[in-house]
Amino acid sequence: MIVNDPYKALGVRKAINAAGVLTRIGGSRSPPKVFRAMEEASKSFVTIAELQTAAGKVIAKATGAEAGFPTAGGSTAILLAAAACIMKGTELEDYEPVGPAVWRKIAQRLPMRSEGLHTEFVVQKWNRDEYDHAVEIAGGRFIEVGSDNGATEAEIEAAFNDKTAAYYYTYKSKPKGLPLEKLIEITHRHGVPIVIDAAGLPPPRSGLTKFSGLGVDLACFCGGKTIAGPNNSGMLTGRADLIKLAHLQSYPFEGVGRPSKMSRETIVGLITALTIYLESDDSGVMDERIKTANKITGELEAITGITSYIDYSGDAKNPLACVKADKSICGKSTRELFDALKEGDPSIITVYEPYFLLEKYHGLFSVNPQFLSEDESEIVIRRIKEETVS
Repeated sequence: MIVNDPYKALGVRKAINAAGVLTRIGGSRSPPKVFRAMEEASKSFVTIAELQTAAGKVIAKATGAEAGFPTAGGSTAILLAAAACIMKGTELEDYEPVGPAVWRKIAQRLPMRSEGLHTEFVVQKWNRDEYDHAVEIAGGRFIEVGSDNGATEAEIEAAFNDKTAAYYYTYKSKPKGLPLEKLIEITHRHGVPIVIDAAGLPPPRSGLTKFSGLGVDLACFCGGKTIAGPNNSGMLTGRADLIKLAHLQSYPFEGVGRPSKMSRETIVGLITALTIYLESDDSGVMDERIKTANKITGELEAITGITSYIDYSGDAKNPLACVKADKSICGKSTRELFDALKEGDPSIITVYEPYFLLEKYHGLFSVNPQFLSEDESEIVIRRIKEETVS
């Protein structure tokens, strides 16, 4: 029996994504062409390693890197990048990702049997985040330097030793301390790679080639956010020798990346989404978002007790419809209105106090039009009116 509404059949509420690219609610909305390609891919079997290699060539061309590799999300890209750096200089380099994994015992030294390997990753304290745990899952150990305000060149230099596997850096829109170019220079002077988590990198497409142009050795991207591929897809790009080591540690082989399986359909979906993304028009997409944000703020400003305006966030200047409620007038505080939207059916997911490090966002929530259809934006407006107008 064909189920027209699988969520209803499971008794699961649908959600309206007014938050942006959040993994916990499904990432992004892929174009229909992506799912058609995935369906077509499901009709035939392939050798997974061959498909990964072919997809890697497309990824490499799109990012300007020597090589690329499809991964099961951005965190898996980080895990495999870390594993590659740890295994650099070992006998694993003598193998190619073809046929049965005769190198299995070498790859499976990670994460627990890493004696004698380079396992330390230098990182600045200010640059830590929850996703860098993937490095530790691979068997890496962080050497943290500096303070919440950054680190000096001398502090970073002192952290390198004969156990260092790589320098680790997470892309932030407002970096602290030394510029990335200087960090790359220091890292390469010590003869080790620099790994960058670029999952938070916003559009435009020029961001995909940003790190290859700077000489970054490995960069990790999310495929299920701005690129709008399957939510469980990602990309690893960089030096060919390190990408090969990552592949040897990955599914379909039995290294540390084996649990992060990526189906043939997902790989094809990622490459299809990447191709569409590269061909899309940044300005046209942003114009539509601004139009939607203007409509939302225009409607909400007419509600007594609601303050609404557009603010442009991040490097990409994405328009956010900011909303603030005066409980004494409209009956709900901003937080209560945010919660009411989330608890309804459908659940409307917005972001309370977005970009929390910025004072101007305190005490409000934002409606992100990035994945809102016209019908969904109307529902958001109607629900806010219902919750605040008696």
